[in-house]
Order: sequence, then C-alpha cells, then structure tokens
Amino acid sequence: MINPWALFSFFLFFILILIFLCEVSYKKKLLSPQIFRAIIHSLVGIGVSVSPFIFESFFQPIFLALVFFSINLFSYKNNQLKSFHDVNRDSLGTIFFPISFIILAIPFWENKYFITSSFLILAISDPLASIVGNYYKKAHFYKISKEIKSIEGSLIMFLSTSTILLFLSDHIFNGFNIINSTITIFLCSIFITISESISTKGSDNLSIPLTAFIFIEMFNFLNESKSIIQFSLTISIIICSLFYFYRKNHLSLSGFLSASLMAALIAGLGGSFYLIPIIIFFISSTIISKLGNSTKHKGSINRSVSQVISNGGIPLLICIINHFYQDDILYYAFLASVAAANSDTWGTEIGKLSKIRPVDIISRKKLSKGESGGITNIGLLGSVMGSFIIGISGYLFINDLKYVLLVSLSGCFGAIFDSILGSTLQGRFISEDGLIISEDKKDNNYLFTGINIFNNDFVNLCCTLSAPIFFLLINYYL
Repeated sequence: MINPWALFSFFLFFILILIFLCEVSYKKKLLSPQIFRAIIHSLVGIGVSVSPFIFESFFQPIFLALVFFSINLFSYKNNQLKSFHDVNRDSLGTIFFPISFIILAIPFWENKYFITSSFLILAISDPLASIVGNYYKKAHFYKISKEIKSIEGSLIMFLSTSTILLFLSDHIFNGFNIINSTITIFLCSIFITISESISTKGSDNLSIPLTAFIFIEMFNFLNESKSIIQFSLTISIIICSLFYFYRKNHLSLSGFLSASLMAALIAGLGGSFYLIPIIIFFISSTIISKLGNSTKHKGSINRSVSQVISNGGIPLLICIINHFYQDDILYYAFLASVAAANSDTWGTEIGKLSKIRPVDIISRKKLSKGESGGITNIGLLGSVMGSFIIGISGYLFINDLKYVLLVSLSGCFGAIFDSILGSTLQGRFISEDGLIISEDKKDNNYLFTGINIFNNDFVNLCCTLSAPIFFLLINYYL
C-alpha cells in the first residue's frame, strides 16, 4: 500500500504545478482565463472525486484541502493568482471548493460513491455549462440575482449531470427499479441544475456538491421507504403552486427556483412533519405581506433568493441535520425557527396597519412605518399570532402542549431579537448628497450607522437562528 503522505505530496505537487501553468498561460495569453480555469477546475475536481478510493483516511485529503483553501484565500485577499480570480466577476469559487470537500469528507468519508458522484458533477458538468454559456454565440440568457446565466448552459448542466448519474447508477442507486431510477436521475439533475443557476460569486463550487450529495442520499432514503412516486407527485404540486406565485409576482425567478429546491429537500428529508409548517408560513406570510403592502400601494412582494434563504435557510439546515442525526428535539428547534420567521413577518406587516407610528425598541424614538427596529402594539400582537400559528401546526405531530408553548415563545423571541438587531446593528446608508437615508446598500451611498453586513436579509437570518438556540436553552433548563 502506498504511503498516504507520499500520495499527499504527489497531490500537493500536482496542484502547485497546475497553478503555475495557469499563471503562465494567463500572463502569456495562451488561453482565455475562463477556458484554462475550467480545465484546472476539472482536473482538480476529478482528483478530489477519486480521493476516497485512494486515501484510506480523510486526514490527508482534509489537510490538503486546508492548504488549498489557505493559498486561495491569501491570493484573493492580496490580488494574487489573477488567472484564478480575474474572471470578469467577483468569484470566491476557489475558496468554496475546498470548503465543500471538508463538509462532505469528515462525516461521510465511507460514502465513497456519493462523494465521487457529487464532485464529478462539479468537475465536469459545471465547467461545460460555463464554457457553453460564455462562448456559444446564439445563447439565450436569463438573469438570476445580479448574474447572467444561459439557457443553453443550464441545459448542458442538466444533460451532463444526468449522464454522470446514469453512469454511476449501479453504485449510487443500487436496488432501484427502472421507474424509480429514471425518476431519480431526472429529478436529481433538475435540482442540481437549479442549485447551479441560483448560485452567485462562485458559490456553485459549494452548492453543487452539497446539493448532489444530499439529493442522492435523499432518494436512497425515499427508495427504502417506497415513496419516490409519492414524493414526485407532491413536489410537482408544490412547484406548480410556487410557479403560480411567481407568475403573480410574489416570487422573483430566483425566489421561485430557490423555494422549489428548498421545498423538495424538506419534503423528501422531513416529510409532512416539516413540510406543512413551511407551507403554512409561506402562504400566511404572503397573504399578510400583501395586506401590509396594501396600506401603501398595490404591488408585488417579489421575494428573491436571498429572502427565501434568510427565512428558510436555517429551518432547512435543521431538517438536513435531523435526517442524518435523528433527535426529536431538533424538530422542535425547526418549528421554533419557522415560528420566528412567521412571527417577524406578521409583526412587520400587521404593524404597518397601525395608525400610530412605530417606536424604536431600544431608544423609543418614533420611526417611519416598516423601518427596522420599530415596534407597535398591534405589531407585537401580530408577532404573537404568527408564532402561535406555527406552534399549533406542530401540535398536529408532536401532540404536546408544552412544546407548542415553548416553540411559540421562541418564535416571539426571534422576532424581538430581529427588532433589536434592526435598531442597533443593521446598516443604514446615506446618499452622496446627504439627503436620503436607506437600509439598502447602493453604489452611490455610504454607511451611515450600523454594520455593513447587517442588511435586512442577514438580520432575518439571525432571527431564524436565534429562535432555535433560545428554544434549546430554555428546554435544557426546564
């Protein structure tokens, strides 16, 4: 058997040589940075994908990933290795790549084929999609957040992913009948393609392997429970419903795609236990938001991917963790997170109906309606109602009034914590002429108060994170 540290040295030397060749190619303009970067991306990705079969332990590959992460982080911060980072957009792809490997390798090293499949898709499908999108002259483009994607690139992503999954199906979908295998490959490829399309700033190097791994695991779980067809019908209905909300401008394109991806994962990993509270949150918050906006103007809510993630990201993460490490307490934490999101939304939108101006939760100064950090009596009542509704939805499954009350209390805490952050740390920006103060960061304004990173979406994310932490603490001490 080859010494693992000898293999480590070989892989390290191989990567360093590739970096050197990439820099030489960039400086001498032998190939475009996008092409050469795609080649390097593929070679490194293929090397990563076979590492579980080469290394007995994950220790050496993880160490190598940390070295690669450090090199790329340093070069990005100091504007070095321009062959990697000069790609006409702000990309953190080389930094996300080793992170994705570390996340999957440490807990799931024995799932060799799952890891291999996930990184082969990243190594082959993603570069092919990028090349087609950049160099196919008749490409049709669509905009996701602030990035431009091509329909042809997404199609190549889907076809290439399907081919890889089909090629490895005997290893990753063992025991599937032909119908379930076909459905699985099709849906996995669809959702992995969606994951790539909504990713920005190189985050597809993180999202693609994680999404691929989780969906492969999920469909194996569904196959064992003989519920693949049932899941397919359920998620089809949900996606059609979300498409309706997209057509009604309640969701942006990125919001629709990200919500579909999130719904699929929650439905497949958690079932109705997790899905029903999320559906109640989405429908009720949409209705309440429409009601709140009606006080100002008739318009759309148009939730984007960042808003979907800020409200549903933590519940989804808890759902995924609970799938791999089952514990009933995590389900209650999930409900608390959803309750916080619903409580915050209800409190904000119902608060807009108040005839009295809101006051800052800390300073007690009067604020404009809808301004972060503001509270009203009717808004607080709305927060309690929004949180309690999610708690009641959980009662259908947990049948324990104690946990319903704890979940509801935790949701209210999350909404209050959101207001405190909105009052103290959330960034506010002032225009160049010094006249307009906004909570939205734009190119022509400057930070006035608060912290730059604390925008409304980040505060909402903190809200949905604080509630389950609060629940776990009070549950521990009660």
